[in-house]
Amino acid sequence: MSLDPGVPLVLVASAVWETPAPVNVHQIARRFAARGHRVLFVESTGLRAPKVSSSHDVQRIWARLRKLGAGPREVAPGLFVLGPLALPGSRSRWVRRISGWALGAQVARAVRQLRMERPLLWSFLPTGLFVADRVSHRALVYHCVDDYAGNPGVDPQQIAKLEARMLERAELVVATSPVLAERLGEQRAEVRLAANVADTTLFSRAVGAGFSEPAELRGVPHPRLLYVGNLATYRIDPALLVAALDAVPDAALVLVGAAGLGDVAGMAPALSSLLEDPRVHAVGPRPHQELPAWMQHCDVALIPFLDTAHTRASLPLKLWEYLAAGLPVVARALPNLEGLEPDGVRTARSASDFGRAVAAAAEEPPEGRAARSLRAQSHGWEARIETLAEWLGEL
Repeated sequence: MSLDPGVPLVLVASAVWETPAPVNVHQIARRFAARGHRVLFVESTGLRAPKVSSSHDVQRIWARLRKLGAGPREVAPGLFVLGPLALPGSRSRWVRRISGWALGAQVARAVRQLRMERPLLWSFLPTGLFVADRVSHRALVYHCVDDYAGNPGVDPQQIAKLEARMLERAELVVATSPVLAERLGEQRAEVRLAANVADTTLFSRAVGAGFSEPAELRGVPHPRLLYVGNLATYRIDPALLVAALDAVPDAALVLVGAAGLGDVAGMAPALSSLLEDPRVHAVGPRPHQELPAWMQHCDVALIPFLDTAHTRASLPLKLWEYLAAGLPVVARALPNLEGLEPDGVRTARSASDFGRAVAAAAEEPPEGRAARSLRAQSHGWEARIETLAEWLGEL
């Protein structure tokens, strides 16, 4: 039985609303609102303590202070966004309690303002427990999208304790990768796998759509090796990117996304040095709707992740975005990314193997794009939303 559209939803999100790189919680919020649900999107307050030395952290704090007391704002029919103010990641037990109480109180107030009667509480972070303590809800869902204790700058013990409590209380637990599902399954009998998917309808437009070439790409030589996403020290292995460039004569590396976001200790020298390479073209973040044009005019897509507990749990959204756009993909050999060769993914365990895989992918004829895009269509949001609605309906 699918969830009745009359049931309101409160999403305790793992991200802020306004971002050039929307993730699964943004898709879920928009698509359930389109189904007729009233949805409250609670922006993430983070899991680590903010740093005054980080311009990103300072900007987020000021943005929240400006919104303080403003209440939820409607961003689409039936879809509301709340930017609560809290103090995440403190090592002080009392500060954590006060912060959790403040978060729950702000969400409870917004629920009252929107006249949401006993909403379904859907949390993408273990800190959703603080909301569950303050908001009368029909059911609690924990949708785990990351190995949160492995995130940079967090207190792993505190996050692990909070997640253990969440696993005990939630009526439904959903994981976005097989590795996450297996890890959560060690603490809870039933964990449902809803592996990450992409807006395949949007990205498949890169196949034969005739997008104009982005101005920043004009004059950039082929083959163009593309990475879309945050270029961060805790996630990216610069040795893989250097090996890719060295393995393909005259190749150019195109980086679309923020640089250093989430790097608590700053960007590593190896990454900073990479950005100074004349073969590298870093253009910063671009709106999500523009990404298919970039993919259409590039040749090979990269997932150059480090091999860490954080990345081993990841099944990045960009995988299916790349494939829906028809691009061959070369990725670090991580558990969630192996076995995808039939879909157009090559994996490598070392930098030298990564370079060879990129060289082979660069030789693939453009006629293969349509077939890769077609295979990726089964990993789209349309079917996934229906599955989630059925699971929620069971509650």
